[in-house]
Amino acid sequence: MGMKNNHINGISRLGEVFIVFALSVVVYLNAIPNGFVIDDLSQVVNNQWIRNVKYIPDIFSSSVWSFEGRDSNYYRPLMHIFYMCVYHIAGLKPWVYHLVNVLFNSSVCILVLLTSSRLFHTYKTPSFFGYFSLPLAVTILFSSHPIHTEAVAWVAGILDLSFTFFYLLSLYFYMRSRQGYNTDYIISVASFFLSTLCKEPALTLPAILVAYDYVVEDGSRKSLDLLKRYIPYIVVSVIYVYMRYMALKGFAPVKLPVDMGLYQYVINIVVLFSDYLGKLLLPIDLNIWHVFSPIDTLVSVIVIISILVSGIFLALVWISFSKNKLVFFSLLIIVLPLLPVMYIPALTQGSENAFAERYLYLPSFGFVLLIGTSMEWVLRRKPNWTTYFGVALLATFLLYSVGTVSRNFVWKDSYTLWSDAVRKSPHSAKAHEVLGYALLHQGREEEGLKELQTALLLKPDLLEQTIGKGIAYGKKGFTDKAIFQFVSASLMKPDSAEAHFNLGAAYDNKGWIDLAVKQYEISLILAPNHAEAHNNLGVAYSMRGSLDKGIMHLQEAVRLTPGDESFRINLAKAYELKGQNERADTGKRLLRNPEKKQK
Repeated sequence: MGMKNNHINGISRLGEVFIVFALSVVVYLNAIPNGFVIDDLSQVVNNQWIRNVKYIPDIFSSSVWSFEGRDSNYYRPLMHIFYMCVYHIAGLKPWVYHLVNVLFNSSVCILVLLTSSRLFHTYKTPSFFGYFSLPLAVTILFSSHPIHTEAVAWVAGILDLSFTFFYLLSLYFYMRSRQGYNTDYIISVASFFLSTLCKEPALTLPAILVAYDYVVEDGSRKSLDLLKRYIPYIVVSVIYVYMRYMALKGFAPVKLPVDMGLYQYVINIVVLFSDYLGKLLLPIDLNIWHVFSPIDTLVSVIVIISILVSGIFLALVWISFSKNKLVFFSLLIIVLPLLPVMYIPALTQGSENAFAERYLYLPSFGFVLLIGTSMEWVLRRKPNWTTYFGVALLATFLLYSVGTVSRNFVWKDSYTLWSDAVRKSPHSAKAHEVLGYALLHQGREEEGLKELQTALLLKPDLLEQTIGKGIAYGKKGFTDKAIFQFVSASLMKPDSAEAHFNLGAAYDNKGWIDLAVKQYEISLILAPNHAEAHNNLGVAYSMRGSLDKGIMHLQEAVRLTPGDESFRINLAKAYELKGQNERADTGKRLLRNPEKKQK
């Protein structure tokens, strides 16, 4: 098959755009009816910030999770703005949020087509597939790659979709601006700023722009002229870093308990990077919760293989720097956006989930560019192999599409998603825990409790962590979230007095006295000497008018902890209500403000 010029004998650029849009929508059609899962419930369903424009100042002056009282190392204000726009159009209809993701992905695919067309046009690359140009072939692979399902089929994946969209939009208009169009340059700089407000890896774009100038540089531009073009991007980066620092009150204020020295950290970067390359090459066994177990020794088959793979990759970068600029550019797009997620201590989801498929959304552009460059190199030497490459392309597209469509079904709801995760990561406490919640939500109590208890067996400190989260939420005024944590803890370990006590205190804060009394009573059955439970139960009984019961529990609290002044004050108040004024002198002043304790 002969090589044809795409715009003379082949499909027009507009036709290519239509093909890319159609294919990218079709492979994700079955994701649109899916529901909300995992972070969607917090970021959309329970996110008060997206319900009113009055929260916009808070959105731009706080970390991404501040709306629910959780500290974070991430500053991503545009996430809330996107959700706010959708919410005011469609409320909480999940299919609309999924449709937005699908359309964002289609827009990214179109930018992949336009950007790769300019790259290959720079090298005057002909069309190898008759009516299908090489850029179109590359984009078809990108649009169907199964590794994208986490970013597209998950509503919360809009972070990766949006940052990649503005990232490639900035790159594309930067390419156009080299022809002297000032408007294109302004659009590029503005798009870069928007990309940074979506997700942190956007800061790698200036390095990509430098690499692009190296790829297309013909020697006609002086280095000083190029440097001037980078200044606005540097200024935008500084502005973003300042905004982020002010919002987070530091660069990475959340310190995770990741006990990892420099030696172990370097080893695990190599292993992580090798894993990412492996998933790009072979997107199988996809999972929402890949369990990454840090390695602490070089004497390991995994480490040796990872060092070998990473070494080959670095060797290709070094060789291509002088031998093939487009290969060099493709390799940089693979590795540079991954660098921020290689810093494990800054990942607030913890080291267990350090590997995430959504991080490969942008790097996969570099991967398909590399495939396209390789095909171009081979076909220039073996033009009669065009048919073989066409068949291989079609077969790969079909396999990718089947993988993508199949994976979309897994994202249907929390039960399907976490059932899949438990099957693939059976030793993950997190996977069993969330599956347990999903089963309980479906009314499958016995199965749900079994999963929660399995999670506790796999991670004995999970109970303490869950109660700790609830206490932290309670102190910040997020009582509903605190209740969820305490309920979870009591389900994991029904004989935990601390879980029931804190749940009672949370109910108390909501004014649900009857529910609080029941939980205090359970905690005392489990731990009869729990002084705080006696105190809080005594106060609750007294406020309900059951003064004799109240005084009995308050007396027990004082007996168990005689040095606690608040217990004595509450007992005095109860005596006052009972009419025993001579025993209540110390409590008269605080009669209407009984003190309750929550751990």
